[in-house]
Amino acid sequence: MDQRKVVLIGLLFSFWGALGQQTSPSLVDIGKRFLGKPYRANTLSVGNPEQLNTSKESFDCVTFLENCLAIRNAKGVDSLYSKALKHVRYAGDSVQYENRFHYFSDAMIALDYPQILDESHVSVLPKDFTFLSSYLRSKKLPAINIELLEYREKILAKRPFQFTAVGNIAHLLPRIQSGDLVAFVTKNPHLDFLHTGMLVREGNSIHLLHASQDKKQVVLSSQNLGEYLKSHPKFIGICVFRPIFNE
Repeated sequence: MDQRKVVLIGLLFSFWGALGQQTSPSLVDIGKRFLGKPYRANTLSVGNPEQLNTSKESFDCVTFLENCLAIRNAKGVDSLYSKALKHVRYAGDSVQYENRFHYFSDAMIALDYPQILDESHVSVLPKDFTFLSSYLRSKKLPAINIELLEYREKILAKRPFQFTAVGNIAHLLPRIQSGDLVAFVTKNPHLDFLHTGMLVREGNSIHLLHASQDKKQVVLSSQNLGEYLKSHPKFIGICVFRPIFNE
């Protein structure tokens, strides 16, 4: 058997074995198993033919979340893991560059994860979601169907982009649960987010579990969410999404 598959099987079953076969570990439990794993940008292909990357050795901020969600959905069953990963990474579960969720907003909509908001403190920002198609047109890569990417971008652009501004984060904190996903909003009108992670509640304090470009590894931030945002002024707000699992 391929050594990478042996490692994957061991990893999947270790989550369940540690807590008992009848108990599913939480998303946070799964994420913490990756603490210390190195951060690596551009872990997925830059064009077709797209390959399903199932590596557990390094992550960017999105692939960290994708793998946590896939392991949770696979429930420790190795044969279900690849299918689960395709589901959280690709539209229609089809491994193709154009079908990948290049915008985190696209993934959250397709997965039907509800956005957590305080209705009295919602901000709206116009987003045209043209970042990727514009970038790729300048590269002139013939293997990529840019028209299909533009079609997906236009669908996203039709939806109102709602978020919680930095100044209103305190109103959202009581609604946050451990395991909620967070995406950090950019003011760039062509792009939705600059970073993603998982939120962990420790009493009344909310912390960020993420593949950190600054720390070069998966970390649980010692700063609370408010402190983290103050130290990263390029983020103008957040969107919080709650994963739903079929038990």
